Amino acid sequence: MNKVCVYQPNVFPPLHYINRILNSDIWVMLDDVQLNKRVGQTSFELKVNGVRHLCSIPVGGGGRIGIQHAKILYDSHWTAKLQKLLCHAYRKSAYFDRHIKPLTIEYLTAQERGQADFRRFCANWMTDFLAQLGWKGAILSAYELGLVPEMKASERMAAMVKEVGGTHYVCGMEGYRRYLSLDHFRNRDLSVLVQNWSCPVYPQTKGPFLPNLSVLDLLAHLDLESAMKVLLSGGTENWPVFG
Repeated sequence: MNKVCVYQPNVFPPLHYINRILNSDIWVMLDDVQLNKRVGQTSFELKVNGVRHLCSIPVGGGGRIGIQHAKILYDSHWTAKLQKLLCHAYRKSAYFDRHIKPLTIEYLTAQERGQADFRRFCANWMTDFLAQLGWKGAILSAYELGLVPEMKASERMAAMVKEVGGTHYVCGMEGYRRYLSLDHFRNRDLSVLVQNWSCPVYPQTKGPFLPNLSVLDLLAHLDLESAMKVLLSGGTENWPVFG
């Protein structure tokens, strides 16, 4: 079995995003499509004063720019504002100094000096983070590899999985219900594994537990080993498989 997930790059992504990658052998980064800020590629949720707080990073180029051409705007001083917000939200958390500072504040400062490419910003962060978790899978760029760009939606997903040597496509429940056609996969002798994961409760700041925030929230409160257990909780035994 060789499981493949296909995801657009996302800044400081939510936990279900990480869960799907960790349960795959290959992550194909779908970085050659149009940037859609409405689906959250440039935004992430933190827990601030007990409630969800939506943060976003400014990306230039208008609403129809391709992800491969998107550039982060560093002239609005948003990094300083985000650093202040992170300190306010998590400075008393157990792993603020060990995780939040190096993985966000110091990372943002280093990137600001030379990395305005949105695609690479997300890919570099995820590569570093997944390596720290011990994930041994491969990260491939659809843009760099030129993976079947002439196809769309479900058929393209199936063609990409086949092209990179996969046997199973790991997809989300929403994508499965909204646009996936199983025939595109069956015609290529591929199976579809549908993510069925619920975020378990883990320590957070004051207020009711808020599931599926940015992975930054998890890292503020747990060591990497414990974070990995949360991210892999439940396994995949109960995930529907179609072939």
